[in-house]
Amino acid sequence: MKTKKLYESDGMLARFPARVLSCRPYENGYAAVLDRTAFFPEGGGQTADTGTIGSARVLDVQIRDGEILHFTDAPVSGEVTCALDFDVRFRKMQNHLGEHLLCGAFHRLYGLDNIGFHLGADYMTFDIDGILTPEQIAKAEKEANRAVFEDVPVRCWYPEKDELSELDYRAKLEKLEAAEGIRIVEAAGFDRCACCAPHLDRTGRIGCIKITDAAKYKGGMRLHALCGSDALADYGKKQAMLETLSHLFSAEEDRIVQAAEARLAELSAARQTAGAYRRALVGARLAALSDTEGSICLFEPLLDTNGLRELAAGGAHKTAGIFAAFSGTEEAGYDFVLASERIPLGRVKEAAAAALGAKCGGSDNMLFGHADADKAAIRRFFEGPEIFNL
Repeated sequence: MKTKKLYESDGMLARFPARVLSCRPYENGYAAVLDRTAFFPEGGGQTADTGTIGSARVLDVQIRDGEILHFTDAPVSGEVTCALDFDVRFRKMQNHLGEHLLCGAFHRLYGLDNIGFHLGADYMTFDIDGILTPEQIAKAEKEANRAVFEDVPVRCWYPEKDELSELDYRAKLEKLEAAEGIRIVEAAGFDRCACCAPHLDRTGRIGCIKITDAAKYKGGMRLHALCGSDALADYGKKQAMLETLSHLFSAEEDRIVQAAEARLAELSAARQTAGAYRRALVGARLAALSDTEGSICLFEPLLDTNGLRELAAGGAHKTAGIFAAFSGTEEAGYDFVLASERIPLGRVKEAAAAALGAKCGGSDNMLFGHADADKAAIRRFFEGPEIFNL
């Protein structure tokens, strides 16, 4: 006896009675077959429903060898009452029907087809077979939301062959080749497509549709969208971020962009000033150094990595050994840049790691890294004669 697929005709069904046809041990639980089910098995880019069969939890639902298997954490038998985790199902249906309306709008407005769909736990993506401008995407989003605002009915059915042949509908190739017939989902006046998943009974239940990202992907585009409760949660998260930025910038929410641009301009000017002071400091330090046959080890707490690199690059010719420039503290350790025109610095890596707890990378001419050793140990390592024997 085949399981009657209640989810195909009524996506809003949250509870239903059923009879257990079989239940057998399966991996770490059980696999039950019911005479009728509203639990949707994974398929078409949508994950399976969860819920309860009697007192047993339904953890997954899959179609295997033509059977709809309900994977439970306990055995079930006889006449049972089944209940879906309907808030989860409802959220999936909001996003799935929203995807239909978006893809229908892209097809109707620009002749593009949907070639991929995935609905995750907190996101939804779909792919289209063409490239669109941000303005075109916004227009399609507005058109999809118009279907929501008009709250039109949604019909799901298997047309007879004669009726199907006269219908204009969107479908992937695998849907056209379906052995059990083609199930049509229609949002009246806005979209008609082939789909196996459960759906809302009216478009107004979606609430709203928002595209959050669009990028080129495999010759077309991949779009991220949020619908209904997901869109509301995202709006709440972004509102909280907006309020935080408003406090940080001491600006009204509608003036945050201008405040951020002004702050970035200030930072740019400050970086230029700091760069001028850094170059002056590096120049003064280099001018004060004499050429030496030994190594040079300097600690400059005011220099960042760029300053250390400039100092080391400019001072390498003043020493027959290694020019080592450090910046940091005893507590946090020291960032460093090493440069040499005569000693291949690749030889220094292992010794510095062992003696100074240093991690570094670079080339034979210049190394960048961080050392955990104190200042005295660093000086002993670089200023001693052993450095020339590595």
